Formats: sequence, C-alpha cells, structure tokens
Amino acid sequence: MKIYIYTLALATLGFTGCKKWMDVKPEDKFLEEQLYSSRQGFETSINGFYLGNNDVNLYGSTLTMTTMDILAQLYSASFDSKNPNYPMQSYKYSDDLAKGLIDRIWTKMYVNIAGVNNFLAAVDKYGSVMDSSARSMYRGEALGLRAFYYLDLVRMFTPAYTQDSTVQLLPYYTKVGNDISPFYPTNQVMQFILDDLTKAEQLLLAADPAAKQARVSALSTARERTTRNYRMNYYAVKALKARAYMWMGNKPAALAAAKAVMADQSKFPWTNTDDLKSPEYSNKIFATEMIMGTEYIRLLDIFNNNFISTLDGTVLLAPESTGAFINQTVFEGISADYRYQYNWKIVAKAYPTFVKYQDTNNSGYASNRTVPLIRMSEMYLIAAECEPDLATAKSYLNEIRIKRNFGALSDNATSVELTTAILKEYRREFIGEGQLFYFYKRTKATSIIAGNTNKALTMSSANYTFPIPLSETTPR
Repeated sequence: MKIYIYTLALATLGFTGCKKWMDVKPEDKFLEEQLYSSRQGFETSINGFYLGNNDVNLYGSTLTMTTMDILAQLYSASFDSKNPNYPMQSYKYSDDLAKGLIDRIWTKMYVNIAGVNNFLAAVDKYGSVMDSSARSMYRGEALGLRAFYYLDLVRMFTPAYTQDSTVQLLPYYTKVGNDISPFYPTNQVMQFILDDLTKAEQLLLAADPAAKQARVSALSTARERTTRNYRMNYYAVKALKARAYMWMGNKPAALAAAKAVMADQSKFPWTNTDDLKSPEYSNKIFATEMIMGTEYIRLLDIFNNNFISTLDGTVLLAPESTGAFINQTVFEGISADYRYQYNWKIVAKAYPTFVKYQDTNNSGYASNRTVPLIRMSEMYLIAAECEPDLATAKSYLNEIRIKRNFGALSDNATSVELTTAILKEYRREFIGEGQLFYFYKRTKATSIIAGNTNKALTMSSANYTFPIPLSETTPR
C-alpha cells in the first residue's frame, strides 16, 4: 500500500487523513518521544484505532449496516444512478461512485494497518516505561487489530478462499517505510493473520483482564463503555481465529476455536427479555452477548440518514414495500422472534423498517450507540456448521433459535435442512452488522433472495469480489 502514516498523526488527528510518502520530521520525533513517555501515551495512541473504526467508510456504516448489507440484498437501494448505493446493490464496481467508495475502504483499512504497525514499533522502542503485563496487553491488542483489518480485506478483495487461495492481490505490511509490498497469495496472507492471532492470544491470555473476569460484557443499563468487549480482547482474538478458519474452509480448526469461546459463554450472557422490554432502554443489539464492538457517538445520525421511516423511499434503506421479505422470507411468519419484535417496526410506512440503531429516548446508554463487530451467536453458528455429529450440530443452532424466541429446529431435521436453517439464521441474526454478504461469498451461493423483490437473484463470483483500486495498482 503506497500510504505512509506516522503513528503520532494517527493518535492526535483521529485518522482524519493521510499523505503519501510522509516524512518523519525532527519535531515529529520529539512529539513521539513525549507521547510515549508514559503508559497513558500508549493508551491515547491505541484509542485512536478504536475511534478510527467508527469512520463512516469503515465500521461506523459502510462495513456494517449500509454497504455490506446492501450487497447482501437486504434493502431496496434507490435505482437512481446518482445514489451511491445503487451501483453497489447492482454490483457495478466499475461505476465511478462504486470505485470511489471501494478506494476509500481500501485506503482507510491500510491507514489503520500502518498505524498499528507504528504502534507495535513504539511498544518495542518505548515500552520500558510500562510493566511487562501492560506491554503484553497493548501488543496483543495491536496484533489482533491488524489481523482483524487484514481478514476483512481478504473477505472483500479476494475470491472465496475455497475457490482460489493462491491469487496474489493483497500487499502485506508489518512496518511503515518507503518500501512497497509485493502482492501476496491469499493463503500466505491468511497464514500471517493466523500467526498474529496466535501471538495475540498468548499475550492476552496472560495480560488481558478479560481472561480472568467472571463477566466481560457490560450490563444493559451501563452508560459508559468500561468493559473489555469494546477492545480487541482475549476472547475477540479467539473468535477471530474461528472466523478466519471458517473463511479458509478448515472446519475442524474453526469448530475447535468456536467451542473454546463458547466454553466461556457465561462471560457474555444471552440477552434476557427484561433487557428487551424495558421502556427506558432496549438492548436491541444484544449487547450482553457482544464479544467485541465499537461505540459511535454519531450512530443516531447514521440511523436518521439511512433507516428512519420518515425518509423518502428513494433514500430509505428498507426491503420491498409489501413486507413479505421481512415477514415471510426472513422471519418465516414468526413475529414472536425477538429480533423481529424489537429491530423492526411499522411506523410512518405500511411495512416494517429497521430500528436496531435507533435510540428513541436519547437515553445515553452505551448499548444504544454501539455497533457489534463479533457476537457469541456467530460462534454457535460456526459450531453448528462444522460439527460432524448432526444431533450436536442442531443443538448449537437451537441454542440461538430458542434464545431468540424463534423455536427449535425439529429433532427429525436432516443435514440439508440444518444447512438451510443456518443460512436463515445468518440472515436474521446479523442484519445491520455486515456479516451476511461474507456468508454468501464463503459458501459460494449462486442465488440469494433479494430484499427489493423478494425473489431469487442469480449471483456470480464476480459479484462477490471488489476490484483492487487503481490508486494501489497505478503506478506501483
């Protein structure tokens, strides 16, 4: 990636921009030494990554609730060619609007990676100001973040792993400098990712308070994000390893990694009905189950710009107007499902619209300004897909279905029916979190049900893979 960012700029400017071939000036060197003269400086610096994750071109919108779910055909994006959502829903990646969005995703991700690499170098250079436990925790967090960013780059910019794992499309950096990385084969990048996760897991097992806490996630009534599930914690690293192995098609390894997280599920307890029914707050994101998430103070603005039901139909992100896609296809007529009851409302429109990220009371509760990035339910779905024993696999799936008030899969269900049920759970469970498109891509789905028509849409492999931006390839 031809972007070179100085760590201090990332920490102090909040990822607001970048320059190619940025030089480190003497005054920057002085500021770096000042920043990293105490542990607080390291805390300030790494917080920059968590703030940067909220960029609208990253997890504050594009990679969670808007673009990735538009690609999964969950909404009826406007067919106005001037609307930036239209080319993405149509998989017209050569369109200028689409190319601009894809370039911004690529650039922001590599800016984050450059910052992580500089942070790791700073831990090595200045880490003696901290005790060994703090150094291990910060290093583990940073390695986990680097793996997180690279894994999403792989999922967006390379073909499905089991289709082609040798294609050379991604540059890979572990330090910032003037050297331009070659394009690495996807299988090599995945090995780098797994190496980072293994190192991070070892470091965080010893240093992360989450590994020893009886509970990691906060109560739904929490107003401040004081818990480790808003950071790259020990369990997030383990869950990412399950996600990575799943992407590679290594089901035994994915199952083992998922079960290791599920073994400590009590640290991320299932959301209860009291949380959902409270008039003061409603835990619509199932925050108590969140292994890692990001808090975004402008989340309500994103909701109001995209999902609020008073928006004109040419702007509103919602499925087709009969309600059949949500009512019948997604929730199969089970209106008692908690995800339907609390995440979809008929207000101002004659059909359900998405309210998961609406803080109706401006309550100030942390969960009402949070976007989940990894949740415990994904581990159960991975386990259900990978478990060779059919009865056990169904029990993993049923754990989610029962907790969501949907009802258990029949004891007589076949393996084919289980596979279909897993797909349907991904479609119900992760709306607004951006994971469904990756599921379709990983499983090489040749058709999906489109939210704008409630009919099957034929998919090609080209639909699933973003082109590498020209800013990367021309010139190198």
